[in-house]
Amino acid sequence: MLPIIRTNRADEDLIEIWSYIAIDNISAADRVLDAIEARWDNLARHPYSGVARDDIAPGIRHLVSGEYLTLYRLSGSAIEIVRVLHGRRKISSKVTI
Repeated sequence: MLPIIRTNRADEDLIEIWSYIAIDNISAADRVLDAIEARWDNLARHPYSGVARDDIAPGIRHLVSGEYLTLYRLSGSAIEIVRVLHGRRKISSKVTI
C-alpha cells in the first residue's frame, strides 16, 4: 500500500469543490469529499487502477469518483495527487499541474 501525498493545488481543488457544494448542502459536500477520499484509499492499494493520461502530462493518470477526476502520478514510493477536477471540464495539457 502506497502513501497518498496531495499537492497544494489538489488541496485547493478540494476546498473549492467543498465550498461550491456546501452553498446548498453541507452534508452533500462532506459526502462528495468522503467518496473521493475513499477512492484514494483503494488507489493506495492499486496504484495503476487509474487510466494513463500522457496527453495531459507524462506519467499522469486519472481516477474517476462520481463527477470528479483525480489526476495523479506515481512519485517514487508514493502516489502524488496533483489535481481534483470536475469531469465535465475539458482537461488537456493546458491544465496546470
